[in-house]
Amino acid sequence: MRTELLDFLGSLHPLVVHLPIGIILLTIAIDVFMRNKNNSVKRVITMGWFFSFLSGLFAAIFGWFLGDNGYYFEEQINIHRWSGVALVFLCFVIWLLLYLNFRFNRSFTRSINITAIILLMVTGHFGGEMTHGQNYLFENLPYVKKEISVTPLTEVERSEIDSLYVFEDLIYPVLEEKCMACHNKNRAYGGLNMNTFESMMEGGNSGVGILKNKPYESLIYKRISFPHDHPKFMPPAGVPMSYDQIATLEWWIDKGAKKLMPISLARKDAKMQRLMEILYKLDLREKSYLETLKLPALSSDDLNGLNGEKYIWRFLNAEESFLDVKFTAKTIQKVDLLKMQKVKENVTWLNLADCMLSDELLSDISSFPNLTRLKIQKNPLVTDKGIKALLGMENLSELNLYGTRVTDAAFTTLGQMTALKKLFLWNTRVTAAGIEAFKAQHPEIEVIAGL
Repeated sequence: MRTELLDFLGSLHPLVVHLPIGIILLTIAIDVFMRNKNNSVKRVITMGWFFSFLSGLFAAIFGWFLGDNGYYFEEQINIHRWSGVALVFLCFVIWLLLYLNFRFNRSFTRSINITAIILLMVTGHFGGEMTHGQNYLFENLPYVKKEISVTPLTEVERSEIDSLYVFEDLIYPVLEEKCMACHNKNRAYGGLNMNTFESMMEGGNSGVGILKNKPYESLIYKRISFPHDHPKFMPPAGVPMSYDQIATLEWWIDKGAKKLMPISLARKDAKMQRLMEILYKLDLREKSYLETLKLPALSSDDLNGLNGEKYIWRFLNAEESFLDVKFTAKTIQKVDLLKMQKVKENVTWLNLADCMLSDELLSDISSFPNLTRLKIQKNPLVTDKGIKALLGMENLSELNLYGTRVTDAAFTTLGQMTALKKLFLWNTRVTAAGIEAFKAQHPEIEVIAGL
């Protein structure tokens, strides 16, 4: 009961602290600007210093109770506390001397007024930093560049998203910067040690720090999201957490607050995926196979086999390592495919349309490991047998079978192609019922079957 009462009285400090500030400034203003100081004016000044002392005393007592809750940096609270006590004592001494009719000369009066203002500024400055953050009184000066605290991630870390974790790589560095000065193994204010994941989850004297799936009931989240002038707002000094950093912590708690929660989980949340892109410069898009593929650039010697009238080719990337190849002759033979063997790892798109391609030749195409798009339309010699030869192509995402002789039997093979996303079946021997059944079993594959 006693502790709760002291906490309540401490919470009144922000309310009453402005009263002595106003009275002191008003008293000094009367003393400075009233040239004709008759007895009535002198009594007003004497009363002003008395009420400055009285209101300051209450503010100091309530502030002392507030400072004992362990939420503030000791260095700052000591300066704020003792400068406040010195100011109250000065007000008391000035009032007592005036009450006893001591006469002050002009220079002495000026000195005590300046001393009172300096103590007031020092006390107010460190009080403002404790509640609103370091350099609060100066950060909004015009033309002053403001620094935003962000979590640094190296280029290597950004390129290896699947090895990044929300707590270890995004949240813990922020907590280390904002909270560890007061909540560590050697200096656990409020009984809270945030050095490790386990001790942070355990919490401190006020209760559990993190409640899984319950961000709004988690004490740590509540303290960092309080209004900045709240006596229990965290951190009490320095730059507060940004909106995005708080949102990341909220999302992490809401998703279960696991120590090894992968950042890639944010792909399922469009808002968080966008936040990761802006705040941490993380590209969480599901990347295609080609976006993750790294191949050496091709030389002119490598491309000799494609030179001639039968092939048209182009590079698909700036590194000149991915090839889009089109066969232009009317009839293709095995020797023509052999000419591509030297660059088969680099052929990612291949167009063999309308060239009398046969099932036997399709087996040679299946050895192209990085082929993602294959067009073999208008080849009536291609049947279900030839499609079976493509089963080993693990990265084939688009297949055009328009104008071939494939039937519903081909769906058994096509359904086993794990990378397949788009399938053209117009003007083939597949049936409408077969297509519908295939779509039902493989909704992730887009099937274009014509009118």
